[in-house]
Amino acid sequence: MPFAKSKRKRPNLDTANDYNESGGFLIDPKIHYFSDEERIAEVEEISDELVNWLPKQFPRTQNLEYAILKSHLIVEHVILQYIRCHANVVVDTNKSRFSFSQKLEIAYLMGFGANDPILIPCVELLNKARNQVAHKFSMDRNIIDELLRIVSGPDDPWPTETDRNRISGLRHICKWICGYTAGYMESDVHFQIQNKEIIRSMEGDYWEKKDSSV
Repeated sequence: MPFAKSKRKRPNLDTANDYNESGGFLIDPKIHYFSDEERIAEVEEISDELVNWLPKQFPRTQNLEYAILKSHLIVEHVILQYIRCHANVVVDTNKSRFSFSQKLEIAYLMGFGANDPILIPCVELLNKARNQVAHKFSMDRNIIDELLRIVSGPDDPWPTETDRNRISGLRHICKWICGYTAGYMESDVHFQIQNKEIIRSMEGDYWEKKDSSV
């Protein structure tokens, strides 16, 4: 079935009572679902934010703990925008009630990082480092070093001699996750729309052949 995204507000007791009183519940594709043009406009808006605005939120700081906290906020925003883009209903990201781990799990169920060997492990390591900074008096820099090692790879390892190196690496990772996710979302939405047109064309050919054989 082609991807369809609902514009409806979340059903509540009022909608249930109205349905029981009237016996009907209108479903109009033109009113209650995103058009292809609206879906493209939405994902382009999200992509533009992730590529051009969000990386600039990384602070100019020499404090590693602060850089970790800001990196975590940036990546959390990326994950929320991924969920917003791929959800079957309109998502108000300002009203999300899930923990970071729950958001990551939901995004993964929607395909986030499913075909990338390092994205999910990197996000989980960043979350681990953030939790240490937020809840403990000490921080294990080895977590950040491992994160940078995974991203840079064995052939050109990122330097980790100083916190300045680590902060620079975190900035690089945030920019990579923003750009990578934006590109994936745009290509995925365009593929869904193209695939929908192919299905429509196949359905049209099927019924045309069926009618001609009658």
